[in-house]
Amino acid sequence: MIRVYSRLFIVLALVAAAFVPTAEAGVLDPDVMKIVLHTATPQENGFIEYVVARVDNGTLPLNLVQSTFLWARKKPRKKFFYFKQGLILRAAAQGIKL
Repeated sequence: MIRVYSRLFIVLALVAAAFVPTAEAGVLDPDVMKIVLHTATPQENGFIEYVVARVDNGTLPLNLVQSTFLWARKKPRKKFFYFKQGLILRAAAQGIKL
Protein backbone atom coordinates (compact mmCIF):
# COMPACT_ATOMS: atom_id res chain seq x y z
CA MET A 1 0.00 0.00 0.00
CA ILE A 2 2.85 2.37 0.83
CA ARG A 3 4.31 1.70 -2.60
CA VAL A 4 1.11 2.82 -4.30
CA TYR A 5 1.03 6.05 -2.31
CA SER A 6 4.71 6.65 -2.98
CA ARG A 7 4.23 6.28 -6.73
CA LEU A 8 1.14 8.44 -6.68
CA PHE A 9 3.02 11.13 -4.76
CA ILE A 10 5.89 11.06 -7.26
CA VAL A 11 3.52 11.31 -10.23
CA LEU A 12 1.65 14.21 -8.64
CA ALA A 13 4.92 15.98 -7.85
CA LEU A 14 6.05 15.63 -11.46
CA VAL A 15 2.73 16.93 -12.75
CA ALA A 16 2.87 19.90 -10.37
CA ALA A 17 6.46 20.65 -11.42
CA ALA A 18 5.35 20.76 -15.05
CA PHE A 19 2.99 23.64 -14.27
CA VAL A 20 5.54 25.77 -12.43
CA PRO A 21 6.88 28.35 -14.86
CA THR A 22 10.62 28.28 -15.09
CA ALA A 23 13.14 30.75 -16.31
CA GLU A 24 15.95 29.09 -18.17
CA ALA A 25 19.04 31.05 -19.12
CA GLY A 26 17.57 34.31 -17.85
CA VAL A 27 14.42 34.19 -19.97
CA LEU A 28 10.95 34.62 -18.49
CA ASP A 29 7.77 33.85 -20.37
CA PRO A 30 5.57 36.95 -20.14
CA ASP A 31 2.53 35.10 -21.52
CA VAL A 32 2.65 32.54 -18.72
CA MET A 33 3.13 35.30 -16.15
CA LYS A 34 0.10 37.18 -17.49
CA ILE A 35 -2.08 34.09 -17.29
CA VAL A 36 -0.96 33.07 -13.81
CA LEU A 37 -1.20 36.60 -12.39
CA HIS A 38 -4.59 37.21 -14.07
CA THR A 39 -3.70 40.49 -15.74
CA ALA A 40 -6.77 42.31 -16.96
CA THR A 41 -5.66 45.62 -18.48
CA PRO A 42 -3.11 46.75 -21.05
CA GLN A 43 -1.27 48.57 -18.24
CA GLU A 44 -0.87 45.36 -16.27
CA ASN A 45 0.32 43.51 -19.37
CA GLY A 46 2.73 46.35 -20.04
CA PHE A 47 4.20 46.09 -16.56
CA ILE A 48 4.89 42.39 -17.11
CA GLU A 49 6.56 43.16 -20.45
CA TYR A 50 8.61 45.91 -18.78
CA VAL A 51 9.78 43.60 -16.00
CA VAL A 52 10.77 40.86 -18.47
CA ALA A 53 12.65 43.41 -20.59
CA ARG A 54 14.53 44.65 -17.49
CA VAL A 55 15.51 41.07 -16.62
CA ASP A 56 16.61 40.41 -20.20
CA ASN A 57 18.85 43.49 -20.31
CA GLY A 58 20.31 42.71 -16.89
CA THR A 59 19.01 45.67 -14.88
CA LEU A 60 16.68 43.58 -12.72
CA PRO A 61 17.77 40.33 -11.03
CA LEU A 62 16.02 37.23 -12.31
CA ASN A 63 15.84 35.63 -8.86
CA LEU A 64 14.09 38.72 -7.48
CA VAL A 65 11.37 38.49 -10.14
CA GLN A 66 11.02 34.72 -9.84
CA SER A 67 10.71 34.68 -6.07
CA THR A 68 8.19 37.54 -6.10
CA PHE A 69 6.22 35.80 -8.84
CA LEU A 70 6.13 32.50 -6.94
CA TRP A 71 5.01 34.32 -3.78
CA ALA A 72 2.27 36.32 -5.55
CA ARG A 73 0.83 33.36 -7.43
CA LYS A 74 -0.10 31.74 -4.11
CA LYS A 75 -2.36 34.63 -3.14
CA PRO A 76 -6.09 33.82 -3.42
CA ARG A 77 -6.99 37.15 -5.07
CA LYS A 78 -5.33 40.12 -6.72
CA LYS A 79 -2.23 38.15 -7.68
CA PHE A 80 -0.99 40.86 -10.05
CA PHE A 81 -1.37 43.55 -7.40
CA TYR A 82 0.74 41.56 -4.96
CA PHE A 83 3.34 40.85 -7.64
CA LYS A 84 3.65 44.47 -8.71
CA GLN A 85 3.74 45.99 -5.22
CA GLY A 86 6.01 43.28 -3.87
CA LEU A 87 8.44 43.61 -6.75
CA ILE A 88 8.54 47.40 -6.51
CA LEU A 89 9.25 47.27 -2.78
CA ARG A 90 11.83 44.49 -2.98
CA ALA A 91 13.60 46.17 -5.92
CA ALA A 92 13.65 49.49 -4.07
CA ALA A 93 15.28 47.76 -1.09
CA GLN A 94 18.09 46.78 -3.49
CA GLY A 95 18.35 50.29 -4.93
CA ILE A 96 16.49 49.48 -8.16
CA LYS A 97 13.73 51.83 -9.23
CA LEU A 98 10.82 50.41 -11.21
